[in-house]
Amino acid sequence: KPMHKSSPNVIWFDEAAEKMGVDVMRWMYCIAKPEQNLLFGYKRADEVRRQCLIPLWNVYSFLVTYANLDGWQPDSKLWTLPADNLHCNTLDRWILSRLQVAVREVTNGLETFEPDKACRSIEHFLDDLSNWYVRRSRRRFWKSEADADKQSAYRTLYSVMVTFTHLLAPFLPFVTETIYQNLVRRIDPAAPESVHHVNWPQPNETLLDESLIEAMGTTRTVVTLGLSARASANLKVRQPLSRVLVYLPSRQRLDDEMIVLIADELNVKVVEFVDDANQLLRYRLLPDNRILGPRFGARFPAVRRALTELNPQDTTEAVRQLESGGAIALELDDGMVALATDEVLIQHEQPEGLAVTTDQGMTVAVETLLTPELVSEGLAREVVRHVQNLRKSADFKLDDRIITTYQADEELTQVIADWSTFIANETLSLELRPGQPEAEAAQAEDTVSGHQLKLGVRRANA
Repeated sequence: KPMHKSSPNVIWFDEAAEKMGVDVMRWMYCIAKPEQNLLFGYKRADEVRRQCLIPLWNVYSFLVTYANLDGWQPDSKLWTLPADNLHCNTLDRWILSRLQVAVREVTNGLETFEPDKACRSIEHFLDDLSNWYVRRSRRRFWKSEADADKQSAYRTLYSVMVTFTHLLAPFLPFVTETIYQNLVRRIDPAAPESVHHVNWPQPNETLLDESLIEAMGTTRTVVTLGLSARASANLKVRQPLSRVLVYLPSRQRLDDEMIVLIADELNVKVVEFVDDANQLLRYRLLPDNRILGPRFGARFPAVRRALTELNPQDTTEAVRQLESGGAIALELDDGMVALATDEVLIQHEQPEGLAVTTDQGMTVAVETLLTPELVSEGLAREVVRHVQNLRKSADFKLDDRIITTYQADEELTQVIADWSTFIANETLSLELRPGQPEAEAAQAEDTVSGHQLKLGVRRANA
C-alpha cells in the first residue's frame, strides 16, 4: 500500500501500489548473493518493504510535505546540476560526500556484475540518509524563517533525492518513476520523459570529503556507545544528563560541530574528552582455572599472579588484543607463556556514578547523577512527547497551532509552568492552560514518570 496520500502537488499513479510489489520482488532478487539460495515469501517481502521501500518513501514524503508547507520550489534546472558544497553546513557536506561514495560503489557493483554489492551500498546510504541526515536536519525544515541554512537543506535534500532516484532506477523502476515524475518532470517539463531516460550519474570528486566521512563515522560510533551506556543505566534519552566522557584512540579529534551533534543526540550538557581510557573503565584479568589449571599444573599460581599484577596500561592493551582474537604474552620467572582469548576472563570495573561502554578502542561514559534541574527538564520533555502524541492521534496538520489544556499534580504543574516556553514552542501551542480540558478538545490521560497528567488539545482557530 502507498505510504503517502496524493495531493495536488504530488503525483501518485493509481497502479503504483500494485507495481510496488514488483519492485519488492526485483530488490529481493538483486540483493541475494548468487551463491546462496534465494529466500522468498510474504515475510521476506515484507522485510524488504520495511527496510527499503518504506524508508525511501518516507524521505521523499518528508521533502514533499515540508516543501509544500513552505511553498519551496527548486530551480527548474537544479535537478541537472550537482548540489554545490558552498554555504552548506556539515550535515549537507557529509551527505553529499556519502552520495558520491554510493554512486561510485553502485556503479562498480553493476559493472562487475555484482548487483548484490550495489544493493548493499544502496542500503547503507539509505540508512545514512534516513536515520541520520533527515533526522538530524528536521529542525532546519521545521523552523519558520527561510534563512540560508534552510534553503541549503532543501537544495541538498532535493539534489540528493534526484540523484539517488537515478541510482535506484534499475532496481526499483516503478517507485523511482513515480518519484521522478513529481520531483523532476513537474518542475521541468523539458526534462527526459522518464527516469530511465536520464544519463547514469557520475561521482563528483569536488564534493567528496573522506575526512568528513571518517569524522562523522566516529561521531556516530560515539553516539551509539553513549546510547548503549544510557540504556545500561536505564536512563531514557529524553532525560537530560550533565555530561558524557569520551576516549578516542589514536589521538582522534572531533571539531565543534561534531561535538554539538554528540551532545544533542545523547541529550547531555557537556561533552568531555579524556586522554586515558583507564579514567573511565578499568579491567581486571583473571585466569580461567578450569583450562589453565590443568595446562600449567604447578606453574599455574605464577601465571595467575603475572596476569593479575599487570599495570593498568598493559591490562588495557591485553584486553584489546584478546577482544580482537589475539593472544597475550606473560613473562614468568622460568620463561614466556602465551594465553589465548578463551583462557582469560575479562572483568570490567567502572567508576561510581558512570555508565560505561567500549568498542573498537573507543570508550564512552555518561554521568548518571541526576540533579533536580535535570529531572525537571526530563519531565518537561516527557510532557512534550505526550502532547505530540495527542496531536498525532487527533490528526492535526504539522503546522497547526493549538491550545493545550492540562491537569497534573503540584510537582508536574510547577514543571510545566517553569518550562512553559519550551513546551509551547516544541508543540506549537499558542497557550498552555491549567484546568479541565475543553469538551471539544482531543483528550488523553497518562502517567509521566509517576505523575498523573490529563491533556486536552484543540486547534487554535477552532
